Amino acid sequence: MRLLQSIQGRNNEFTVILPQKKIDCLTSESGKISEIVSQASLSITGNNNRITLRFDSEEHVEEVLLGGGFHLIVKGDNNVVTIGNLILRHSAMLGMTGLKLIIGQLPGLGAGVSRKADNCRVDIGDRVVINGATLYLQEDNSSVSIGDDSQLSWGIDVWCTDAHTITDLDGNPLNFAHSIEIGKHVWIGKDAKIGKNVKISDNSIVGWGSIVTRKFDEPNVILAGVPAKVVKRGINWDRKCINKYIIG
Repeated sequence: MRLLQSIQGRNNEFTVILPQKKIDCLTSESGKISEIVSQASLSITGNNNRITLRFDSEEHVEEVLLGGGFHLIVKGDNNVVTIGNLILRHSAMLGMTGLKLIIGQLPGLGAGVSRKADNCRVDIGDRVVINGATLYLQEDNSSVSIGDDSQLSWGIDVWCTDAHTITDLDGNPLNFAHSIEIGKHVWIGKDAKIGKNVKISDNSIVGWGSIVTRKFDEPNVILAGVPAKVVKRGINWDRKCINKYIIG
Protein backbone atom coordinates (compact mmCIF):
# COMPACT_ATOMS: atom_id res chain seq x y z
CA MET A 1 0.00 0.00 0.00
CA ARG A 2 1.29 3.48 -0.89
CA LEU A 3 0.38 4.75 2.60
CA LEU A 4 2.99 2.47 4.15
CA GLN A 5 5.59 4.02 1.85
CA SER A 6 4.54 7.52 2.92
CA ILE A 7 4.85 6.74 6.65
CA GLN A 8 8.33 5.67 7.70
CA GLY A 9 9.41 4.77 11.25
CA ARG A 10 8.16 2.86 14.28
CA ASN A 11 4.90 2.98 16.22
CA ASN A 12 3.25 5.65 14.09
CA GLU A 13 -0.54 5.90 13.93
CA PHE A 14 -2.82 7.36 11.27
CA THR A 15 -6.45 7.20 12.37
CA VAL A 16 -9.63 8.21 10.56
CA ILE A 17 -12.74 8.66 12.73
CA LEU A 18 -16.20 8.45 11.15
CA PRO A 19 -19.52 8.78 13.00
CA GLN A 20 -19.92 5.00 13.29
CA LYS A 21 -16.36 3.70 13.24
CA LYS A 22 -12.70 4.34 13.95
CA ILE A 23 -10.14 3.15 11.42
CA ASP A 24 -6.44 2.61 12.07
CA CYS A 25 -5.21 3.03 8.52
CA LEU A 26 -1.81 1.41 9.16
CA THR A 27 -3.05 -1.87 10.59
CA SER A 28 -6.38 -2.53 8.89
CA GLU A 29 -7.74 -2.70 5.37
CA SER A 30 -10.92 -0.66 5.19
CA GLY A 31 -11.81 -0.61 1.52
CA LYS A 32 -12.60 2.84 0.24
CA ILE A 33 -11.06 4.70 3.20
CA SER A 34 -7.73 2.92 2.84
CA GLU A 35 -7.70 3.68 -0.87
CA ILE A 36 -8.46 7.37 -0.30
CA VAL A 37 -5.83 7.79 2.42
CA SER A 38 -3.23 5.97 0.33
CA GLN A 39 -3.66 8.62 -2.40
CA ALA A 40 -3.49 11.63 -0.05
CA SER A 41 -0.58 14.05 -0.05
CA LEU A 42 1.15 13.09 3.19
CA SER A 43 4.60 12.16 4.46
CA ILE A 44 5.47 11.08 8.00
CA THR A 45 9.06 10.27 8.92
CA GLY A 46 9.92 9.41 12.53
CA ASN A 47 8.64 7.42 15.46
CA ASN A 48 5.58 7.49 17.73
CA ASN A 49 3.71 10.13 15.72
CA ARG A 50 -0.09 10.20 16.14
CA ILE A 51 -2.33 11.61 13.40
CA THR A 52 -6.11 11.64 13.96
CA LEU A 53 -8.60 13.05 11.45
CA ARG A 54 -12.36 13.25 12.02
CA PHE A 55 -14.90 13.26 9.19
CA ASP A 56 -18.70 13.29 8.77
CA SER A 57 -18.73 10.59 6.09
CA GLU A 58 -16.65 8.64 3.57
CA GLU A 59 -17.53 11.31 1.00
CA HIS A 60 -16.12 13.95 3.33
CA VAL A 61 -12.85 11.98 3.62
CA GLU A 62 -12.52 11.99 -0.17
CA GLU A 63 -13.45 15.66 -0.48
CA VAL A 64 -10.81 16.81 2.04
CA LEU A 65 -7.94 14.43 1.34
CA LEU A 66 -8.20 14.24 -2.45
CA GLY A 67 -9.59 17.67 -3.29
CA GLY A 68 -6.14 19.06 -4.04
CA GLY A 69 -5.82 21.22 -0.94
CA PHE A 70 -4.56 18.86 1.77
CA HIS A 71 -0.83 18.43 2.45
CA LEU A 72 0.66 16.96 5.62
CA ILE A 73 4.37 16.59 6.33
CA VAL A 74 5.74 15.41 9.68
CA LYS A 75 9.43 14.85 10.31
CA GLY A 76 10.34 14.00 13.90
CA ASP A 77 9.24 11.93 16.87
CA ASN A 78 6.30 11.97 19.30
CA ASN A 79 4.26 14.55 17.39
CA VAL A 80 0.46 14.66 17.71
CA VAL A 81 -1.92 16.06 15.07
CA THR A 82 -5.68 16.11 15.72
CA ILE A 83 -8.01 17.58 13.10
CA GLY A 84 -11.78 17.82 13.51
CA ASN A 85 -14.47 18.03 10.83
CA LEU A 86 -12.61 20.36 8.50
CA ILE A 87 -14.09 22.42 5.66
CA LEU A 88 -11.26 22.73 3.16
CA ARG A 89 -11.41 24.84 0.02
CA HIS A 90 -9.10 24.74 -2.98
CA SER A 91 -9.43 27.01 -6.01
CA ALA A 92 -6.61 27.76 -8.46
CA MET A 93 -8.62 30.64 -9.92
CA LEU A 94 -8.92 32.44 -6.57
CA GLY A 95 -5.56 31.34 -5.18
CA MET A 96 -7.10 29.17 -2.48
CA THR A 97 -4.50 26.54 -1.61
CA GLY A 98 -6.22 24.62 1.20
CA LEU A 99 -4.10 23.45 4.14
CA LYS A 100 -0.36 22.81 4.25
CA LEU A 101 0.58 21.45 7.68
CA ILE A 102 4.31 20.97 8.19
CA ILE A 103 6.12 19.78 11.31
CA GLY A 104 9.90 19.61 11.01
CA GLN A 105 11.33 19.46 7.51
CA LEU A 106 10.28 22.28 5.22
CA PRO A 107 10.18 20.93 1.65
CA GLY A 108 12.54 22.40 -0.92
CA LEU A 109 15.37 23.36 1.44
CA GLY A 110 17.86 21.19 -0.44
CA ALA A 111 19.72 17.98 0.28
CA GLY A 112 22.12 19.71 2.69
CA VAL A 113 19.37 20.85 5.06
CA SER A 114 17.73 18.36 7.39
CA ARG A 115 15.47 19.53 10.18
CA LYS A 116 13.07 17.72 12.43
CA ALA A 117 10.82 18.65 15.34
CA ASP A 118 9.85 16.44 18.27
CA ASN A 119 6.97 16.53 20.77
CA CYS A 120 4.92 19.06 18.80
CA ARG A 121 1.15 19.25 18.86
CA VAL A 122 -1.44 20.59 16.41
CA ASP A 123 -5.14 20.71 17.31
CA ILE A 124 -7.74 21.94 14.80
CA GLY A 125 -11.34 21.92 16.00
CA ASP A 126 -14.64 21.14 14.31
CA ARG A 127 -16.24 23.16 11.51
CA VAL A 128 -13.04 25.10 10.85
CA VAL A 129 -12.99 26.57 7.32
CA ILE A 130 -9.55 26.82 5.72
CA ASN A 131 -9.22 28.41 2.30
CA GLY A 132 -5.44 28.76 2.08
CA ALA A 133 -3.11 28.47 5.07
CA THR A 134 0.34 27.12 5.89
CA LEU A 135 0.90 25.90 9.44
CA TYR A 136 4.58 25.39 10.19
CA LEU A 137 6.23 24.10 13.38
CA GLN A 138 9.98 23.59 13.48
CA GLU A 139 10.92 23.72 17.17
CA ASP A 140 10.62 20.91 19.72
CA ASN A 141 7.70 21.05 22.17
CA SER A 142 5.82 23.75 20.24
CA SER A 143 2.10 23.75 19.49
CA VAL A 144 -0.62 25.31 17.35
CA SER A 145 -4.35 25.19 18.15
CA ILE A 146 -7.34 26.51 16.20
CA GLY A 147 -10.73 26.47 17.92
CA ASP A 148 -14.13 25.30 16.66
CA ASP A 149 -16.02 27.36 14.06
CA SER A 150 -13.03 29.45 13.03
CA GLN A 151 -12.45 30.60 9.47
CA LEU A 152 -9.11 31.18 7.74
CA SER A 153 -9.10 33.02 4.43
CA TRP A 154 -6.17 32.49 2.05
CA GLY A 155 -2.57 33.64 1.79
CA ILE A 156 -2.28 32.96 5.52
CA ASP A 157 0.92 31.89 7.29
CA VAL A 158 0.78 30.49 10.84
CA TRP A 159 4.43 29.96 11.77
CA CYS A 160 5.29 28.76 15.25
CA THR A 161 8.98 29.44 14.62
CA ASP A 162 11.34 32.10 13.30
CA ALA A 163 13.21 29.33 11.43
CA HIS A 164 16.55 30.81 12.49
CA THR A 165 18.06 31.76 15.86
CA ILE A 166 18.32 35.23 17.37
CA THR A 167 20.88 35.52 20.18
CA ASP A 168 22.17 38.07 22.62
CA LEU A 169 25.78 39.17 22.35
CA ASP A 170 26.90 36.19 24.43
CA GLY A 171 25.32 33.74 22.01
CA ASN A 172 22.30 32.83 24.17
CA PRO A 173 19.14 32.11 22.13
CA LEU A 174 16.31 34.63 22.59
CA ASN A 175 13.52 33.63 20.24
CA PHE A 176 12.15 30.29 21.44
CA ALA A 177 8.77 29.32 20.01
CA HIS A 178 6.22 27.83 22.40
CA SER A 179 2.70 28.07 21.03
CA ILE A 180 0.13 29.75 18.84
CA GLU A 181 -3.43 29.74 20.19
CA ILE A 182 -6.29 30.75 17.91
CA GLY A 183 -9.55 30.65 19.84
CA LYS A 184 -13.05 29.57 18.89
CA HIS A 185 -14.96 31.39 16.15
CA VAL A 186 -12.00 33.48 14.98
CA TRP A 187 -11.98 34.93 11.47
CA ILE A 188 -8.54 35.50 9.97
CA GLY A 189 -8.56 37.70 6.88
CA LYS A 190 -6.68 37.30 3.62
CA ASP A 191 -2.86 37.48 3.64
CA ALA A 192 -2.62 37.70 7.44
CA LYS A 193 0.52 36.40 9.15
CA ILE A 194 0.48 34.83 12.62
CA GLY A 195 3.83 34.57 14.40
CA LYS A 196 5.13 32.48 17.29
CA ASN A 197 3.82 32.82 20.86
CA VAL A 198 0.61 34.54 19.75
CA LYS A 199 -2.90 34.28 21.18
CA ILE A 200 -6.08 35.41 19.43
CA SER A 201 -9.12 35.11 21.68
CA ASP A 202 -12.63 33.86 20.89
CA ASN A 203 -15.00 35.66 18.48
CA SER A 204 -12.28 37.94 17.12
CA ILE A 205 -11.28 39.07 13.63
CA VAL A 206 -7.82 39.59 12.13
CA GLY A 207 -7.87 42.13 9.29
CA TRP A 208 -6.44 41.67 5.78
CA GLY A 209 -2.66 41.76 5.56
CA SER A 210 -2.18 42.09 9.30
CA ILE A 211 0.83 40.65 11.15
CA VAL A 212 0.04 39.35 14.63
CA THR A 213 3.10 39.18 16.89
CA ARG A 214 1.82 39.04 20.49
CA LYS A 215 -0.89 37.68 22.77
CA PHE A 216 -4.37 39.24 22.81
CA ASP A 217 -6.36 37.91 25.77
CA GLU A 218 -9.43 40.07 25.11
CA PRO A 219 -12.21 38.36 23.09
CA ASN A 220 -14.60 39.98 20.59
CA VAL A 221 -12.08 42.38 19.07
CA ILE A 222 -10.83 43.31 15.61
CA LEU A 223 -7.05 43.15 15.25
CA ALA A 224 -5.43 44.98 12.34
CA GLY A 225 -2.16 46.54 11.29
CA VAL A 226 1.56 45.82 11.18
CA PRO A 227 2.06 44.85 13.89
CA ALA A 228 -1.58 44.13 14.72
CA LYS A 229 -3.34 45.99 17.50
CA VAL A 230 -6.92 46.22 18.73
CA VAL A 231 -8.81 48.61 16.44
CA LYS A 232 -12.38 47.80 17.55
CA ARG A 233 -13.97 46.15 20.58
CA GLY A 234 -17.36 44.61 21.31
CA ILE A 235 -17.81 42.83 17.96
CA ASN A 236 -18.86 39.42 16.70
CA TRP A 237 -19.22 37.99 13.20
CA ASP A 238 -21.24 35.59 11.06
CA ARG A 239 -20.25 33.56 7.99
CA LYS A 240 -23.33 34.65 6.02
CA CYS A 241 -23.05 37.72 3.79
CA ILE A 242 -24.99 40.79 4.98
CA ASN A 243 -27.93 40.35 2.60
CA LYS A 244 -28.57 36.78 3.70
CA TYR A 245 -27.87 37.65 7.33
CA ILE A 246 -30.55 40.40 7.32
CA ILE A 247 -33.09 38.21 5.50
CA GLY A 248 -32.40 35.32 7.90
